[in-house]
Amino acid sequence: MPDLAFDLRHLKYAMLVAEHGSFRRAADATNIPQSTISRRIQLLEAQLGVALFERSRTGARPTHSGERFIREATFGAEHLSQAVSDLRQIQRGYSGVLRVGLVGSLASGFLADLFFRYRRTFPNIDIKVDENCSQSSAASVLNGRSDVAFVCGAPRLIGCHTRELWSERIFLAVPTWHRLASSEGVTLDDIRGEAFIVRADGAGSEIEDYLVRRLSAPSFRPRIVAQNVGRENLLNLVARGFGLTLTSESALGTSYSDVTFVPLSTPAEAVDFSVLWRTTNENPALRTLLKLCAVGPMTPPGEDGTSRT
Repeated sequence: MPDLAFDLRHLKYAMLVAEHGSFRRAADATNIPQSTISRRIQLLEAQLGVALFERSRTGARPTHSGERFIREATFGAEHLSQAVSDLRQIQRGYSGVLRVGLVGSLASGFLADLFFRYRRTFPNIDIKVDENCSQSSAASVLNGRSDVAFVCGAPRLIGCHTRELWSERIFLAVPTWHRLASSEGVTLDDIRGEAFIVRADGAGSEIEDYLVRRLSAPSFRPRIVAQNVGRENLLNLVARGFGLTLTSESALGTSYSDVTFVPLSTPAEAVDFSVLWRTTNENPALRTLLKLCAVGPMTPPGEDGTSRT
């Protein structure tokens, strides 16, 4: 069985001779000594155990076996060349797959701008997004299911790096007809007796924990119902009077019919976000994302192609 790596080093010379019909013309076209081309093809023929060319004073033409070998080997060499090119692209971070866990909205804000910039800069990287709560997203990084996660707070996990990136104000989502809809801001005391709804997955558990922690008092616990819906239908339920909910500032990038967003007026009512990744993760696509995290956001273009302000 021939050594494939050895054959590939010499195959290009056989392809050149077949193309030009002569050892001399192949040498002239490539500025490679004819003796070098002849010697390497002889080595290839010796290893294969067949003659690839019929040599004559007028040139060289492939034998029946040589013609078939060169045709099929050329097909394989082209695939190998493409594989090498693809590998180089992956190693440089311009191709590949990036698995991202996140909590929160991509409607606007830091994360939306980051994703827009990354997609524009590296269009050949396939990004797979998994929206979940911060705890699940962090666990996904730890067990290798995700390359990176954008989570609330700044968890310190063994074997991981964490970098704090941005903060967002907390808003209360209320129906447009609600008594608080016209307020410029609300306090926790204003909403203590309200009924709340949260998502059963995604950031729902974190919002529920926040409400319980901030609104509970002796002999009092806020009314909270978890709904097995996405973000859009959760806000549709708010509009229909099923309860109020909390969201971060980035969600305001999308408008919802019959829902008003009112900021919590206490300055401390904000949520911090961080990026989390394993120290041993060598995915080049991750490196390129982390570099962009340190760069200021870029505003996506409007529908007319101009920048939005």
